[in-house]
Amino acid sequence: MDLGTTDRADRPSLLVLDAAYTLEMIRERGLESSITCRDLDGYFAHVFSVHPFATLLTSPEWGKRFGPPQWYRLNEGHSVIEGRIGRFGWLGWLFPLNFMIAQAGLFVMLVRLIRRERVAAIRVGDPLYLGLFGLALKAVTGRPLLIRVNGNNDKVRESTGRPLYPRFFRSIALEQKIEKFVFPRADVVAAPNQDNVDFALARGAKAGCTTIFRYGNLLAPDHRQPPEERGLDRELFARLGIEPGEFMLLVGRLQAVKFPDDAVRVLAEVVGRGHDVKLFIAGDGDMRSELINLADSLGVQGRLVIGGYQNQHALAQLNAHCALVISPLTGRALSESALGGAPIVAYDLDWQGDLVRNGETGALVPFRDIAALTDATAAMLDSPQRASELGEAARLRALAMLDPEVLNAHERDTYVRLLAGEPPQPGC
Repeated sequence: MDLGTTDRADRPSLLVLDAAYTLEMIRERGLESSITCRDLDGYFAHVFSVHPFATLLTSPEWGKRFGPPQWYRLNEGHSVIEGRIGRFGWLGWLFPLNFMIAQAGLFVMLVRLIRRERVAAIRVGDPLYLGLFGLALKAVTGRPLLIRVNGNNDKVRESTGRPLYPRFFRSIALEQKIEKFVFPRADVVAAPNQDNVDFALARGAKAGCTTIFRYGNLLAPDHRQPPEERGLDRELFARLGIEPGEFMLLVGRLQAVKFPDDAVRVLAEVVGRGHDVKLFIAGDGDMRSELINLADSLGVQGRLVIGGYQNQHALAQLNAHCALVISPLTGRALSESALGGAPIVAYDLDWQGDLVRNGETGALVPFRDIAALTDATAAMLDSPQRASELGEAARLRALAMLDPEVLNAHERDTYVRLLAGEPPQPGC
């Protein structure tokens, strides 16, 4: 889509509420493309990406936890706005009230921004807190609301027995009530796969108003480079303490909803079967100590390497040079692994079966069946040639599924229809 001759003033702007990453995280991990892709090759004149409570997650070095929202200009077409967890430092001892004051101030500011900057649509990243926030903005400004669902909340809650956002919502029942309230009032609901669409429909999303937005146009350019052209960054592997081809890879947050402990148990089992491998975890989270203790109890403490979050160059290297990827539950990172030609062993959960076809593009095993996950992992380690063939097949499938030009075109069409009051096409 060539918008080079289209005046910026003639194009709409977009407001995005997304709490997945703070700008600090984005810069550390090289994820800027996940923000800048939101203009859809210039369809939107400007995109305002908002994290309503960023300083709940940022480091002390990043900035003050309390105060008014902070603005950052990425480039001519993109701004990031980060809300704070409280308005006044002196009120820090009374978190709920301070938080509500800060959020009310952010809300008023965004209402004014929507009206001043020709914002034509509001997009939110989940149907819970952001969904309520977006719905309130829609009610005040009259702008249409698109909800981007990022998972099947019911399946995650079923597996963990906990609400997704315990800091905000104390019970699963309350979260489900909020979803039933928010989904029917959204103009469009988009999700990365049909499983997530079905979840939204079950929670009341309007039939005919759902579509699929896959991950492909969110990925950094590093992951689109063919694996054989990525070279080998020996300095990186030396720093991480692993040898190319001699480690299994897990990418993701170390939280119960991602089941990283299952990968540690698989590590212990395959080592017990005689495989000389390590498990490298590219990620971090509140389960770090628990995983270290688990590895120690299973006798594989020297084979577990928790490397923390990695930038996109490092992830592209890790995917291209691992023995295989273990994916209990992975979102966008699973796309990156497939594009890197990595052999993948995954649970049949959420969208993973869309990309990983058992025996064709990897190994797909029943959810939480650790014995099956172990057997599939050992089989790949036993047959590296077969594993390589599956990895290449996964790469070809990912290239076909995640073509950014095709996905951008579909998203543009969805917004054109949204602004015209028309239902979206199902997806691609």
